[in-house]
Amino acid sequence: MNTIGQLFSVTSFGESHGSHVGCVIDGCPAGLLLDQDQIQKQVNRRKANQSVFATARKEEDIIDIISGVFENKTTGTPICILIKNKDLKSEDYDQLKDIYRPNHADYTYAAKYGTRDHRGGGRSSVRITAPLVAAGDIAYQLLQQKTAIQTTAFVSQIGSVALMNRNEYQHLDLLHIDGNELRCPDENTARRMKILIDEVQTEGDTLGGVITCVVKNVPVGLGEPIFSKLHAQLGHAMLSINSVKGFEYGYGFDASAMKGSEYNDIFEMTDGNISTQTNFSGGIQGGISNGMDIFFHVAFKPISSIRKTQQTIDTKGQSVSLNIGGRHDVCAVPRAVPIVEAYANIIVADAILQAKLSTI
Repeated sequence: MNTIGQLFSVTSFGESHGSHVGCVIDGCPAGLLLDQDQIQKQVNRRKANQSVFATARKEEDIIDIISGVFENKTTGTPICILIKNKDLKSEDYDQLKDIYRPNHADYTYAAKYGTRDHRGGGRSSVRITAPLVAAGDIAYQLLQQKTAIQTTAFVSQIGSVALMNRNEYQHLDLLHIDGNELRCPDENTARRMKILIDEVQTEGDTLGGVITCVVKNVPVGLGEPIFSKLHAQLGHAMLSINSVKGFEYGYGFDASAMKGSEYNDIFEMTDGNISTQTNFSGGIQGGISNGMDIFFHVAFKPISSIRKTQQTIDTKGQSVSLNIGGRHDVCAVPRAVPIVEAYANIIVADAILQAKLSTI
């Protein structure tokens, strides 16, 4: 499965150290006026080398839309996006050709396909998300021209340092997420996160974390009641992001400790519209959006490439000591914020098109 979405579908291709990474968007309606500067800006937000704790790989990440757009408008035909890989140091991975790195996809890829591209993780690299962020912004521009939907993601936890209550996002300033390099909307929490990252970087270790995403002004009726529940589609997308290990929407696992009388979102009329007094269900009930904010949390594991000595085995089953060199993130969570936003926008744009089709 290299494709996500049904009507607005995005097919990914490319490897970390191949000549290009890219994607093809199929099903984007004709006549959509595209702001290519905005698309490039979003792609730039996920670039490496934006902080001392990110990988030093320096890619320009210039998007090249080679089809499906004429005079800045979509033509209704497949949109192909290419990004050239330039800053390649494949020799950094020569020592890993016959070694299975702990917690990487090396062994599973080799077992499944009988071969693998050891350079930078090949297809399993987060590098493949660069053009997908571009696709996500095209989805967002579609949403902007058809709806009032706004999608904002932010870092709510790194390692053991977390916002006091990431479900209570309403008091946070979500307009200035990029105000610090951690992309955390609370400055005090961001400072504590940075202190932890500095400590772990000195140790030669890595950190994971959590990204929270809020989708506002979602119309009622998106999603399907059984196998295409809106939260299931969002979960599928988020769990397809490299290093993601967990997904929950609304109060998620916290709801399991609540009573029904505490969890139930009570309906009411507000300015002539049906709404709920609370939003423990995260804007989705019965798999269908109810018009309240959709919010969810995405958990990322620590980066697997650490600088500490590890024990593993090679392709012959022999034990080896491994010291991973090359260029790697200490914590990639802040870089993943635009990826989470992009994947969410693709799913919501697809749901919007499906909702229109179901009313014909």
